[in-house]
Amino acid sequence: MVRQLRVSYVLFIAGLLLTGCVDRTELNELAITTATGIDGHKGDWINTYQIIIPSAMTTGSGGSSTGASQSAVHTFSTHGKTLRETVMKSSLEYPRKLYFAQNNILVIGKKAAEQGIEEIIDIYLRNLDSRETVKVFIANGEARDFLRNLVPPEKIPGQALEKIIERDSKLGSIYPTISMYEFISKISSDSAAGVPEISLVGSEPEKLDSVDVFKETSAKNKLKLSGLSIFQKDKRVGFLNEKESMGVSWLNNQIKNTTVNYVDGNVMSAFLIRKAKVKVTPIKNLNHYYLNVDVKATGDLLSASSQREMKDMQSIHQLQMQAAEIIKLQIQEGWKALQQKNIDLIGVGNKIHHKYPKDWKKIKETWPEEFANMDIKIGVKMKLARPGLFEKSFNELLKNE
Repeated sequence: MVRQLRVSYVLFIAGLLLTGCVDRTELNELAITTATGIDGHKGDWINTYQIIIPSAMTTGSGGSSTGASQSAVHTFSTHGKTLRETVMKSSLEYPRKLYFAQNNILVIGKKAAEQGIEEIIDIYLRNLDSRETVKVFIANGEARDFLRNLVPPEKIPGQALEKIIERDSKLGSIYPTISMYEFISKISSDSAAGVPEISLVGSEPEKLDSVDVFKETSAKNKLKLSGLSIFQKDKRVGFLNEKESMGVSWLNNQIKNTTVNYVDGNVMSAFLIRKAKVKVTPIKNLNHYYLNVDVKATGDLLSASSQREMKDMQSIHQLQMQAAEIIKLQIQEGWKALQQKNIDLIGVGNKIHHKYPKDWKKIKETWPEEFANMDIKIGVKMKLARPGLFEKSFNELLKNE
């Protein structure tokens, strides 16, 4: 009898183990979302999803082993009064459950950004299936139009966008990479936030939504980083172009790698900045403040057309001065743009708040005016680590032959 009970108990436990998890969802029942786009405004939202097609994730054009016959992603949109309603309505037209754990890109339409994105922020803070590490972009147009476009040679457009901004961060440092968490932190403080803006350029942008684009050796259209959208609280209030954004990157100490060019008549030089450290300090002067910017940069000489020989310290010093002058001009251009727009995108207000807390209470209400009237003092120390093997420019060597 005891033996029979033991056998029955073992069979009962084995039965429980074999039944598995009732709530589990099979992989072929999930819609793996790599990018989302949001358009509209409060009470009227359009949510767009870019879904991976696993069967198309093989070698070949457009992610197909048989050529450009199938796209590696499928894109569709849903409409609702709230963002949660748009997600819920996806079940009415898509056979799989949306899965956001791999969602790395959020594209927000320009009109939606200008109307205010409080509800978008709220949903990312409240819901467990929304990732705060998602990278944010602003579309120069409707977000849903951008997510429908393919970006050769990458199979998945969302991942292509992520790689583009990461490459710029490492090689150009023109536009910042910003996550939803970083974005929320900035607009919740006394400063503003900058979000990379993307645009479609070319004569036939509608062709980017077809896998035929992978058959072309040179696409007539392309998606590119085109500027920096400025946010004050939850609304887009301005825009910086490439040169202005470069200056802001210096002021925010976000330079990792970049190239600066010096041109003065027939004298042209190019420098690769490999390392830069920028310290921005607000200093009180009587009842006003000025900004002290201290830059220390190290780089290499990429090219030079000067007739001056580069074998003595005086020549190297001259080249260092050229690079320092360009860096200073870039910073001034970014600073001028921020002052014209009365937008504190570099956190000066936060620095004054921490350094002079009592004074900040007095100037907080009039901070935009105070910021617009601040002077700036820029000091740049450039170190040329490797001027190259030639003591003269190649152009000068040709003349001597």
